[in-house]
Amino acid sequence: MKTVLVTGGCGCLGSWIIKLLIENNDKVICLDNSKNLSRLKLILDEKSFKKISFNYIDIFDFEKIDKLVKKEKINFIIHLAAFQTPFVRSNPVLGARVNVEGTVALYECVLQNKDQIEGFVSASSIGVYGDKNIHKTNTIKEDTAPYPLNLYGVYKLANEGTGRIYFEENQINSIIMRPYIIYGPGRDQGWTSAPTKAILLKMLNKSYKIPFSGNIYLHYTKDCAKQFLLALESDQKGCNIFNVTGEMVNISEFIKFINETISNEAIIDQELSNDFPIPSNIDISKNKRAFNLPELTSFSDGINETIDYLKYGIQNNLLPSSFIDG
Repeated sequence: MKTVLVTGGCGCLGSWIIKLLIENNDKVICLDNSKNLSRLKLILDEKSFKKISFNYIDIFDFEKIDKLVKKEKINFIIHLAAFQTPFVRSNPVLGARVNVEGTVALYECVLQNKDQIEGFVSASSIGVYGDKNIHKTNTIKEDTAPYPLNLYGVYKLANEGTGRIYFEENQINSIIMRPYIIYGPGRDQGWTSAPTKAILLKMLNKSYKIPFSGNIYLHYTKDCAKQFLLALESDQKGCNIFNVTGEMVNISEFIKFINETISNEAIIDQELSNDFPIPSNIDISKNKRAFNLPELTSFSDGINETIDYLKYGIQNNLLPSSFIDG
């Protein structure tokens, strides 16, 4: 049995990782400074929820996190805690503390407990690559040079550098995963939550316009969480960075999937004047070489599972009003 610290465990991806860890009978320590437990309650039954140990600590508070790691004998860490783009944009200084200083605190914690910690996985973002107009292509290859276009991407790229330095100077192994757009139960925040919001509002017979168009690269929540857990159990040496496996889809196709699954009068549209900026043809050959990747959830199954969870969320008042209101 592993004892796993999940930072940002109250978020969407964190909730799904915690769900899978509990199903694997691992001990879960959730670290977050948010007491919003709605995403966890959306996907976990009461028995599973009670197995989580909650710790409300700021991610940049190295001393408290180090004390927690020692006290709980934590031997694996998944680091997800971060401000998303809108929050970084509105408060860059605090965003840097959370996204950059927080990651340094976690690496330092691993270093100070290197005889105890067996695995460390951190979340970066496909946003480090930047705009396809800069790259003059819709394809991200393994050797594509990052060129982030906002501070969120800059901070994530800085964290990748932090991982490299901690290996080169201290032989701290880590795996860094770059997700693209995650959709599914619990994804209720940020600009790219729009595909999930479209499913919810179509369910509620409310029309909605996805604020972008063109091709995107999607991960179903559960699929993305599974890949993080594969990384956690890897014995790779060094600081290894992977694009998370997903599936490219055009927004028009995704809307078609929604309309075929949910039949009502609501119109799901897209903002045709706003082509999604990040390249969507993602090279995952490195990922395939390193891991035995699970079969991805089909869009029809992902949408249907999302509907079931969202119905439960509506009935039990677990969805934020801003997400329901459209």
